[in-house]
Amino acid sequence: MDLETFWTELYVIVDDCYKAPIAKQVRKHAGAVARLSDSEVLTIALAGQWRKGVPWDSERSVVRWVRAHGKSLFPAMLERSAFNERVRWLWGAFIILQQVVGEALSSAQDIYECVDSVPLPAFSNGQACREAGHWLWESRTGHGGTSGGFYTGDQVLASVTANGVVTGWLVANADIDERWLLSVFLSARQGSPTLSGPGRDPHQTRARRLAPPVGHIGALQAVGYAHQRPYVADRGFNSARWKRHWQVNYNATVLSVPPHNDPQRATWSRQDCLWLASHRQIIDTTFGFLADVFGWQKLHPHSRWAQYSRLAAKFAAYHIGMLLNRRLGRPLHALATLIC
Repeated sequence: MDLETFWTELYVIVDDCYKAPIAKQVRKHAGAVARLSDSEVLTIALAGQWRKGVPWDSERSVVRWVRAHGKSLFPAMLERSAFNERVRWLWGAFIILQQVVGEALSSAQDIYECVDSVPLPAFSNGQACREAGHWLWESRTGHGGTSGGFYTGDQVLASVTANGVVTGWLVANADIDERWLLSVFLSARQGSPTLSGPGRDPHQTRARRLAPPVGHIGALQAVGYAHQRPYVADRGFNSARWKRHWQVNYNATVLSVPPHNDPQRATWSRQDCLWLASHRQIIDTTFGFLADVFGWQKLHPHSRWAQYSRLAAKFAAYHIGMLLNRRLGRPLHALATLIC
């Protein structure tokens, strides 16, 4: 797909979605009529999330490109500061767009969802050692990810179907246990977000009630909806009492390999463990595409508002890229070569 066709197809998808479910939910600014429509702002911001096959590599550079080469497409293009303000104002529209396109990509074969968290570094470990603070004042040090090392920033918990559709996500400080994050995620899907953990197990004399973490958990509007599907997770979610907590309080079944000290571990064969691991590989694949094609772990936001906006835009762009591949009869995840 050439660049001009990409812009046209992207605008058509965005404008169709905006007119149906989004326009009624966007609160308008008081004052003069905007020169650039909301659909045009969303289109440019979504295009700016691509990092493969395009002549830009950031939101700033896509604005420069449109002002220099895209006047025929967007004759009323704004200055960068005014454009960025419009994008932040529409951050909720990106979430709705992601969910609408995600529903269009879903199918009856989506009988489970994979859930996991991934690091979202705010800056490098070298900067963390050199500097006493950072503009992102809530950044904290956590441990995890595919590299298994320490990092400073936040983490994103996401739920993905077997076809790679992201059904919902949350952002939290890096040092918050991902099981607490999943509890907030599941409770928010039930319509009542709460930070609650499992109670004390009377059968375990040494077990004590867990104290809730103190930190930031946000973008509750992005969790999506409960579809009564089981959640496939890795061993970071394999606590028996956490699983009971999620089942009893949120009617959510979380499947993961039990720990070695759990009596249920004896019923799991090596083939069972490999089967579960193979069915949750899709979430690692999704995170890989989001990092490689959309650069989602290099957000460099200057506020929580900007962080939410950029994350929502990247998830929405990811879904639209999959939808464009479907229309072209290509594999859904052939995102790196969509634009050439």
